[in-house]
Amino acid sequence: MTHTDRQDEAGPSDAPRRPPTPAPPAPGGRRHGGGEPPSYETGGLRLVLVVGALVVLGLRFGWSVLAIVLGVVVMIFLHELGHYATAKWSGMKVTEFFIGFGPRIWSFQRGETEYGLKAIPAGAYVRIIGMNNLDEVDPADEPRTYRQQSFPKRLLVVSAGSIMHMVQAFVLLVILLGVVGVPGGSLSDEGQRARDWEVGSVVSDSAAGEAGLREGDRIVAFDGERVETWAEVTSAIRGSEVGDDVALTVERGDETLELAAVLGPRPADEGGEAGAPFLGVGARTPIESIGVGRAIVEAPGELVGFTGDAVAAMVGFFSPSGLSDFADNVGEGGGGGDPATAPSGSGGSGTVDDGDGNRLISIYGAIRMGNQLSEDGWMWVLLMFFQINVFIGILNMAPLPPLDGGHAAVAIYERVRSRRGQRYHVDMAKLLPLTYAVVMGLIVLGIAALYLDIVNPIDI
Repeated sequence: MTHTDRQDEAGPSDAPRRPPTPAPPAPGGRRHGGGEPPSYETGGLRLVLVVGALVVLGLRFGWSVLAIVLGVVVMIFLHELGHYATAKWSGMKVTEFFIGFGPRIWSFQRGETEYGLKAIPAGAYVRIIGMNNLDEVDPADEPRTYRQQSFPKRLLVVSAGSIMHMVQAFVLLVILLGVVGVPGGSLSDEGQRARDWEVGSVVSDSAAGEAGLREGDRIVAFDGERVETWAEVTSAIRGSEVGDDVALTVERGDETLELAAVLGPRPADEGGEAGAPFLGVGARTPIESIGVGRAIVEAPGELVGFTGDAVAAMVGFFSPSGLSDFADNVGEGGGGGDPATAPSGSGGSGTVDDGDGNRLISIYGAIRMGNQLSEDGWMWVLLMFFQINVFIGILNMAPLPPLDGGHAAVAIYERVRSRRGQRYHVDMAKLLPLTYAVVMGLIVLGIAALYLDIVNPIDI
C-alpha cells in the first residue's frame, strides 16, 4: 500500500493455499523539511540486541523458524524496495524507509532518506512526500511530491509493490519447477499430476504386500483393464468383491511386472468402510523438476493460472457467504477439521486434504505452518512463499484506500477528470471515512486470524 505513510502487511496466504491476513495501516511518519540532512547512525546497541534476539529465536525454536521469519522480512523489504526504487527513479522525494512500525530501534540517514528498523514487526513502509492534498510539504519540495508527477509515474510507483510480489512469485516458481521440483512437475496441470502418481505406501499383511507391490511401483492395469490415474484404481477396487483374484500390471522402473493379488476386507483401523474390498496401498505424486530453461518458458502460464485461482478464492472469501462462514469459524473457535490424509490403501486419493475452508492465517500462523512444512522438505516452504506473494500482490491492488490499489484508483480517476492541461486532484478528506472503515475491517480480520491461529492452530 502507498499512502501518506507507506506501509505493508506481512499477512500470509492460505495454508499454503489461503489468502494472506491483512494488517492495518501504521500511524503517520515523521516529516522532514527541505535540504539535505547530514548522514548519521543511531541505535547501534539496540541493533545488536535485535540480532541477538534473532539468534536466541533460532536456538529456542529452531533455525527453520528463523529462516522463515527472515523470509517474511525479505518479502516485505522487496515490496517496499519496489516503491522506493520507482519513486527515486521518478524524481520523488523519499524521506523514510523503515521495516516495522512504532518506536525506532535503529536507523541511519543517507542523503534525504532515513533507513532503519522499528519495534513492531508487523510490516514496513516507505514515506513519499505529498501523496495527496492533505500532506503538507515544504514549498521548495513541491515539484518532487508524488502528487505533482505524471500519471504514468504515479501509477508505476503505487503498483511497484505488487509488481515486486509477482516478480518474487515468478522467481520462486522457476526455482520450484526447474530446480527443486514439484509434485508431477506442474502446479496447474491437475490432469498431469493425476497421471503421474505412484505407490506411496504398502500396508503390511495386506493383499498388496502379499502380491509383492513396493513403494514407487505404478499400477497400469487392474484385472486386464487399463488404468491411468489413482482414482481409476480405487474405482476398480470398489467395483470388486472381497476374495476376488485380481491381476495387476505394474511398472517398476524400466520393468513391467504381472502380479496377482487376492483382495481382502478393509480392517476397521484403516478408516473408511470396514469390510470393503481392500488392496492395501496408498498413492503419492513424485517430485519432478523440468529444468530451468523449460521452467522459464512455462512459469508465466503457471503463474497466470494460479493467479486466476487466487482471485477466485479471494472473491469467494470476501463474498457475504464467505465472510459469514469465516465469522462462524471464529465464533466456534476454529472448530473446522484439520487437514487429514486418506488412510493408506483406501479408496481415497492419499493426498493432503485442506479441511479449513474459509481460514485466514496470521503472521504467527504462517511461521508456524512454514516450520511444519519444512519438516517435509523446503520445497513446501518455497511453495508457501510463492502463494503468499501472489495473494498479497492481488489483495494489495484492491481499489480501496489505503491499499496500493486505492491509490491507483485515485490516480486513474484524476487522469480521467483532468482536462486540457488542468490537473484534477481528488480531495482525500472526502475518502477518509472509507479509509477508516477499510482499516478497521483489516484490523478485525487480522485479530480474528491471530485468534484462530492461537486457539486452533492448523496442523499440516
